[in-house]
Amino acid sequence: MAAGQAKNFIERLPEIVDREEKDISHLDPKMVEILYPRRASKDCTITIVFSPIDSGEMEGDKACHDRAVALAEKAPHYQCKGDGFETRHYATYSVEQVNALHELFELVGGAESSEVLVQGKKIPYARELWLPLFWLFIKGERS
Repeated sequence: MAAGQAKNFIERLPEIVDREEKDISHLDPKMVEILYPRRASKDCTITIVFSPIDSGEMEGDKACHDRAVALAEKAPHYQCKGDGFETRHYATYSVEQVNALHELFELVGGAESSEVLVQGKKIPYARELWLPLFWLFIKGERS
């Protein structure tokens, strides 16, 4: 790489733009990795993705869904895409928030439309292997 060549995208921005945002909590973790690789979290994360719960899929549909959305919104990284019945909620947790992850998964994990992502990616055995590994970090009493 040449000495005068820019190393990443942020160094190519014109001088009138601040080089670095002070608060990057609003950015998607993937964007943080691209724009600010040094500030990206290297923690292992699990993302629970779920849609509105269809009737018959789970007990207490409306109340269960409302509680799940409220829990998801409290996640360190939360995103909602789409609208109506095509809405998808993305709640990302690290090991430190394993209790909240477990509580959310208990609500929506049984739905066919729910997904589990590891580091933001679909990987084999995410439910069967990665979630039980995360459950090892649960603090306090389990019901």
